[in-house]
Amino acid sequence: MKRSVLVAIVAVIVVAAVAASAGFLFLSQQSLGVSEVKIGALVPLTGPFAVYGAYTLDGMRFAVEEINARGGVLGARVVLVEADEKNDAKEAVAIFKRMAEVDRVTAVVGTISSGIGAVLSAEAEQAKVPLFLVAAGSHTILTKESRYTFRTCLPPAPTNGELLANFVRDKGYKRVGVVIASYEWGFAIRDVLDQRLKQLQGVQYQIEETPLGETDFTTVLRKLQPLQPEVMILTGHPPGFPTITKQAIELGFQSAYYIASVQPPELMLRGVGDIGLGKLVTTTCVNSEAPEYRQLAEKFYQKYGKFFDHNAVTGYVTVMMIADAVEKTKSVDPVTVANHIRTSEYNSPIFAWPLSYTEWGEIKKPAMRLAVIKQGNPGNINPGANWVIETLYVSPPVQPYVPEK
Repeated sequence: MKRSVLVAIVAVIVVAAVAASAGFLFLSQQSLGVSEVKIGALVPLTGPFAVYGAYTLDGMRFAVEEINARGGVLGARVVLVEADEKNDAKEAVAIFKRMAEVDRVTAVVGTISSGIGAVLSAEAEQAKVPLFLVAAGSHTILTKESRYTFRTCLPPAPTNGELLANFVRDKGYKRVGVVIASYEWGFAIRDVLDQRLKQLQGVQYQIEETPLGETDFTTVLRKLQPLQPEVMILTGHPPGFPTITKQAIELGFQSAYYIASVQPPELMLRGVGDIGLGKLVTTTCVNSEAPEYRQLAEKFYQKYGKFFDHNAVTGYVTVMMIADAVEKTKSVDPVTVANHIRTSEYNSPIFAWPLSYTEWGEIKKPAMRLAVIKQGNPGNINPGANWVIETLYVSPPVQPYVPEK
């Protein structure tokens, strides 16, 4: 074959390949109408929930990198629009509006505080931009009219109370100590536990209330000492959990477990120390026994130098769910994406329950879990640490919470 003919053939092949590539890119952009899928990462990076927010943001970044490495969503890159809401309601509202109106995001993820969740839920409903709550467990955030606010890792307080009561019943505990903080979340936990525990035959329980900002719990703990609690439920006082636990152990409490609510293990151990190993328990939305979890956790540690906790997992899975909705609907329109998520089911092997929703955005099938932090070698998922996370209890199916109005 003459060289000129060979060169011509090669040129035709190259042109065809470039044209095919350009055609694929054109078609992928045409299918979405954009070259980027924007997701708002509105998290607290300063203030009392900064650790929660940092883990959540890194989980979201992790998902974005993974999606883009395999070609994006129908050829469009996923982009995070990141902001620190500083646990300030006015700041959070202003940023949400900017993300919805200026950045034109498809969804917003990252709410930790119930106070922030309450004001942002109203904004999400007005703007018709889906908002995903990582924590924010107040049962009053969602109403029967909510259509654009969705829970992920933390079901509402009444549902958490059901989990805890089921744990006491199924494990056969007869003496239960409870400490709650004087605010909405604490009151909701108190009310459900008071209702459910009194129904359990032979169970003695005592509920003590303290201010949200309390730092010395010796007075209420001494009130609980005569009961000799077999288990301490501290879910209703998130900020006080480490201090309550440490002071209880130092006072000689022999409780088997001290239960928190979706707290980062880092925070729990920082406040209690190694004396808490084997006793510290948290509610969780992670299926930590899944092999897929361990594989991702190793990669996450290599990338970010930290444990792949339930906040990070929630950030990761939520971004994956949004990307899946965009791909299946071939749309970045917030209303279209919200409608798809509300009427479908997203499953991740590393998440403890399927993400399917009631009409008002409540988790439809929460298979709630308690996990204990115990001594052990975590290997490559958390090199150098002396502790591991192990599932302690999985509740029977819990019905989704129905708002009063």
